[in-house]
Order: sequence, then C-alpha cells, then structure tokens
Amino acid sequence: MKRRDILRAGASSLALAGMIGAAPRAAAAASDNFAWSRATALALVGQSFFLNHPALRAIGMTLAEVQTPQHADPQLQQFSLVFASDGTRFEAGVYEIDHATLGRFTLFVVPLAAAGKGAGAPRYRADFSLLA
Repeated sequence: MKRRDILRAGASSLALAGMIGAAPRAAAAASDNFAWSRATALALVGQSFFLNHPALRAIGMTLAEVQTPQHADPQLQQFSLVFASDGTRFEAGVYEIDHATLGRFTLFVVPLAAAGKGAGAPRYRADFSLLA
C-alpha cells in the first residue's frame, strides 16, 4: 500500500466525519455538477485537500480562507483560495488536487511569502477569475 493510499483513506474518513455535521454547507460540492464560485469555495473552508506532487507525492493541505480582491471587476467573479500545507514546501506550478467529495481537479498554485520565522505552515494561493 502506498503512502498516498493511506493518506487518502484517512482523509476520506476525516472528511466524512466532518461533513456529517456540515452537510448543508457542502451540498453544492457533493454534486457531480460542481462548478467553482466564491460561494462554493467558502463552503469548503477548513476542509482537507491533497496536492499530488510528482517528486514529493501527496501533500496534505487545508483550505484556510477565500479572499476577494478589493477592486474586483464587476463583470468577473474574482477570488483566491488560500491553502495551508502540512509543512511541506514546493514551487509554483500546475498540480492535480484531490478532495474527498470533489474528486480530482487541476489548479495552478503559487507560494505566498512567509510572514517571518515561526509564521506557521507554508501557504499557497490559487486565483480564480470567472465570467459573472
């Protein structure tokens, strides 16, 4: 059994336990017709994801927050997902991401600058700019 399989099994159990109490919040994410939006992203805050890195394998990440730019274009729905990693650092790039309910999807993520020593887990951002 690979580390990735063990991590997935554990994450699925934890995600299921967390979703039992949060079923209404995650209802949109559970459907096969999932589409990213700020509202659907907000429903996923605090949930676990796994980034599939070609050399480092599965990296555990938590969706820490959803940010909205101050000067957003009214014709676009713009927001950023901010993930906190399990402590593993990696470079910006396009990666496959796994989620217990959403399945596998691809995102371009970039590391955020650390606030200094002891700043906590490395954080990464994925930006969205969707037609409104």
